[in-house]
Amino acid sequence: MALSIYLATRKKLISHGVKNTPDGNLTLTDKGLFLLFVRLERAQRSKSFEAVQAAVQFIESHTESIGKRYLTLFAYMYIYFSDGTPKLTELDEILEDGGVRKTKEYRRAVTDEEIVIAAWGKVQFNRYENSFFRALYAHRS
Repeated sequence: MALSIYLATRKKLISHGVKNTPDGNLTLTDKGLFLLFVRLERAQRSKSFEAVQAAVQFIESHTESIGKRYLTLFAYMYIYFSDGTPKLTELDEILEDGGVRKTKEYRRAVTDEEIVIAAWGKVQFNRYENSFFRALYAHRS
Protein backbone atom coordinates (compact mmCIF):
# COMPACT_ATOMS: atom_id res chain seq x y z
CA MET A 1 0.00 0.00 0.00
CA ALA A 2 1.37 3.40 -0.99
CA LEU A 3 1.94 6.04 1.68
CA SER A 4 -0.30 9.08 1.70
CA ILE A 5 1.32 12.11 0.12
CA TYR A 6 1.60 13.69 3.58
CA LEU A 7 3.40 10.70 5.10
CA ALA A 8 5.61 10.33 2.02
CA THR A 9 6.57 14.02 2.20
CA ARG A 10 7.28 13.78 5.94
CA LYS A 11 9.38 10.64 5.47
CA LYS A 12 11.41 12.23 2.68
CA LEU A 13 12.02 15.41 4.70
CA ILE A 14 13.17 13.38 7.70
CA SER A 15 15.51 11.38 5.46
CA HIS A 16 17.10 14.71 4.46
CA GLY A 17 17.86 15.53 8.09
CA VAL A 18 15.25 18.14 8.96
CA LYS A 19 15.01 16.82 12.52
CA ASN A 20 18.72 17.46 13.14
CA THR A 21 18.16 21.14 13.99
CA PRO A 22 15.29 23.10 15.56
CA ASP A 23 15.03 25.30 12.45
CA GLY A 24 15.07 22.29 10.14
CA ASN A 25 12.29 20.75 12.21
CA LEU A 26 10.11 23.74 11.23
CA THR A 27 9.57 22.04 7.87
CA LEU A 28 7.48 19.51 9.81
CA THR A 29 5.96 21.68 12.56
CA ASP A 30 5.09 24.86 10.61
CA LYS A 31 1.85 23.73 8.96
CA GLY A 32 2.07 26.28 6.15
CA LEU A 33 5.65 25.35 5.32
CA PHE A 34 4.93 21.63 5.47
CA LEU A 35 1.99 22.04 3.09
CA LEU A 36 4.30 23.87 0.66
CA PHE A 37 6.55 20.79 0.69
CA VAL A 38 3.46 18.66 -0.01
CA ARG A 39 2.82 20.98 -2.97
CA LEU A 40 6.43 20.35 -4.07
CA GLU A 41 5.86 16.59 -3.82
CA ARG A 42 2.73 16.90 -5.97
CA ALA A 43 4.62 18.99 -8.53
CA GLN A 44 7.44 16.47 -8.61
CA ARG A 45 4.98 13.60 -9.09
CA SER A 46 3.39 15.49 -12.00
CA LYS A 47 6.85 15.60 -13.62
CA SER A 48 6.39 19.27 -14.49
CA PHE A 49 9.52 21.41 -14.33
CA GLU A 50 7.47 24.62 -14.19
CA ALA A 51 5.30 23.30 -11.35
CA VAL A 52 8.40 22.26 -9.38
CA GLN A 53 10.02 25.68 -9.88
CA ALA A 54 6.81 27.40 -8.78
CA ALA A 55 6.56 25.20 -5.67
CA VAL A 56 10.17 25.98 -4.75
CA GLN A 57 9.48 29.71 -5.23
CA PHE A 58 6.54 29.46 -2.79
CA ILE A 59 8.81 27.72 -0.28
CA GLU A 60 11.48 30.37 -0.76
CA SER A 61 8.95 33.19 -0.25
CA HIS A 62 7.57 31.55 2.90
CA THR A 63 10.98 30.85 4.41
CA GLU A 64 12.09 34.39 3.61
CA SER A 65 8.96 35.80 5.28
CA ILE A 66 9.83 33.98 8.52
CA GLY A 67 13.49 35.05 8.33
CA LYS A 68 14.79 31.57 7.55
CA ARG A 69 15.46 31.58 3.80
CA TYR A 70 18.19 28.98 4.31
CA LEU A 71 15.45 26.38 4.90
CA THR A 72 14.93 26.51 1.12
CA LEU A 73 17.96 24.20 1.07
CA PHE A 74 15.62 21.36 2.00
CA ALA A 75 13.53 22.05 -1.12
CA TYR A 76 16.64 21.78 -3.28
CA MET A 77 17.63 18.56 -1.51
CA TYR A 78 14.08 17.26 -1.96
CA ILE A 79 14.28 17.45 -5.74
CA TYR A 80 18.00 16.75 -6.13
CA PHE A 81 17.94 13.49 -4.18
CA SER A 82 15.16 11.93 -6.23
CA ASP A 83 14.69 9.27 -8.88
CA GLY A 84 15.71 11.82 -11.53
CA THR A 85 19.26 11.77 -10.17
CA PRO A 86 21.41 8.92 -11.50
CA LYS A 87 22.22 6.17 -9.02
CA LEU A 88 25.43 5.50 -10.97
CA THR A 89 27.45 7.62 -13.39
CA GLU A 90 30.23 5.90 -15.30
CA LEU A 91 33.42 7.67 -16.33
CA ASP A 92 33.14 9.61 -19.57
CA GLU A 93 34.29 7.67 -22.62
CA ILE A 94 36.19 9.70 -25.23
CA LEU A 95 35.17 8.58 -28.70
CA GLU A 96 37.41 8.35 -31.76
CA ASP A 97 35.72 11.34 -33.40
CA GLY A 98 36.37 13.50 -30.30
CA GLY A 99 32.88 13.13 -28.90
CA VAL A 100 32.14 11.98 -25.38
CA ARG A 101 29.83 9.17 -24.26
CA LYS A 102 28.18 9.71 -20.88
CA THR A 103 26.51 6.71 -19.27
CA LYS A 104 24.13 7.01 -16.33
CA GLU A 105 21.97 4.45 -14.56
CA TYR A 106 18.72 5.37 -12.82
CA ARG A 107 16.70 3.54 -10.15
CA ARG A 108 13.79 3.26 -12.58
CA ALA A 109 12.77 4.53 -16.00
CA VAL A 110 12.69 8.34 -15.82
CA THR A 111 11.47 11.01 -18.19
CA ASP A 112 13.61 13.80 -19.59
CA GLU A 113 11.57 16.22 -17.48
CA GLU A 114 12.42 14.30 -14.28
CA ILE A 115 16.10 14.44 -15.21
CA VAL A 116 15.87 18.21 -15.79
CA ILE A 117 14.10 18.69 -12.43
CA ALA A 118 16.78 16.74 -10.56
CA ALA A 119 19.58 18.52 -12.46
CA TRP A 120 18.11 21.92 -11.56
CA GLY A 121 17.83 20.80 -7.93
CA LYS A 122 21.49 19.77 -8.02
CA VAL A 123 22.58 23.12 -9.48
CA GLN A 124 20.59 25.04 -6.85
CA PHE A 125 21.76 22.78 -4.01
CA ASN A 126 25.41 23.10 -5.04
CA ARG A 127 25.06 26.88 -5.39
CA TYR A 128 23.64 27.44 -1.90
CA GLU A 129 24.59 24.44 0.24
CA ASN A 130 27.61 25.96 2.01
CA SER A 131 25.99 29.25 3.00
CA PHE A 132 22.61 27.70 3.82
CA PHE A 133 24.13 24.90 5.93
CA ARG A 134 26.27 27.47 7.75
CA ALA A 135 23.16 29.51 8.55
CA LEU A 136 21.17 26.42 9.52
CA TYR A 137 23.77 25.16 11.97
CA ALA A 138 24.50 28.66 13.30
CA HIS A 139 20.89 28.75 14.52
CA ARG A 140 21.18 25.36 16.19
CA SER A 141 20.23 25.54 19.86
